Amino acid sequence: MTTRKKHFLVVLLILSLPVFTSAQKAYDAYYYKGSTQNISVSFTLADGYIAACELKTTDLTSKKTSSFLPETGAPDEMKRMKFYHYSTSGKKFTDYFIIDGMEEMYDSLPKIIYGKYYFNNSSYPLVLTINTCK
Repeated sequence: MTTRKKHFLVVLLILSLPVFTSAQKAYDAYYYKGSTQNISVSFTLADGYIAACELKTTDLTSKKTSSFLPETGAPDEMKRMKFYHYSTSGKKFTDYFIIDGMEEMYDSLPKIIYGKYYFNNSSYPLVLTINTCK
């Protein structure tokens, strides 16, 4: 085989490699809805990669939206996770959520998730129900 043919085969092999590889999805996303204290809450449960979970709120009066991200990448020993108020500008907020019953991967997906919203030294109950469509 000539050198030119070898180079051609190597290039052909390299170009075809992406066709033969496949990436497995890291986690499945499930969507929950709820409300508390005049805010609508949307929760994305990242089953299989709990650190990718996210809460989004919309103030029902002003329509202002906010994002809350996990404080750590794993639930604590009581299966709770804290979600802090995230700001792209670096502004500090004191409100946060605690979500109960969090697991890295669920055997059976919960239909309802409970938690609390903490704002101005008060806590407000939160009930999130699974949303069959995003």
